[in-house]
Amino acid sequence: MTGIRNLSRLAAALLLAAVCANAAAQGQGRGPGGTPGSTGGGPPPPIAGPSTGGAHTLVAPLRFAFEGTLVIDGGRVDAPSSWPRFLASGMWLRAEGDWDGEVFRASALVVTRPAYFSYYLGPAVMLDLGTGWIEAWFAAADPSQGVSLFELRRVAPAAQTLALARIGGGRWLALPPGLRPPPPPGADGWMLVHGSVDDGAVHWHGMEPFP
Repeated sequence: MTGIRNLSRLAAALLLAAVCANAAAQGQGRGPGGTPGSTGGGPPPPIAGPSTGGAHTLVAPLRFAFEGTLVIDGGRVDAPSSWPRFLASGMWLRAEGDWDGEVFRASALVVTRPAYFSYYLGPAVMLDLGTGWIEAWFAAADPSQGVSLFELRRVAPAAQTLALARIGGGRWLALPPGLRPPPPPGADGWMLVHGSVDDGAVHWHGMEPFP
């Protein structure tokens, strides 16, 4: 499994280098302006703390996201938060902060599109997505209308399963069919749910507010 993980990291590193080179050539997405991402039917959930009055506002799509590295046209985004690890390529960000060379150092970060999303790390069979382990993101413009697969990655088995989702109105939002964490607590907000695999099934052990 170490070999699979190393090959995956090498492929990601090569892709990251290519994307960064292309982003630098494009030179777009820097400073105020850009094309705002639609909220798609709901307000974007704040995911990296309140605004701290950064000098610039950046609105841009993620061209590449892997293990916390966020690449946009013209550079990359650095945010002091646990959130970058759970974001996917193709999401739209609105960030406040300052440019430091080709790095936008964000003090606040919001996903504006998709309006609602969730994350899963675990066996693919739980979601009828094949065999082995996956990282999967699901998205919805309106959670009451169902969700769609936003991004899928094949990964090596991990020590635990994870699910990240937002709670609203006393229910989980944007979870795919087949993913059934414990009932949510009363408070709205984001929750990270931990579990393990036993006899081919996922058993959820606990959850914590996120980040």
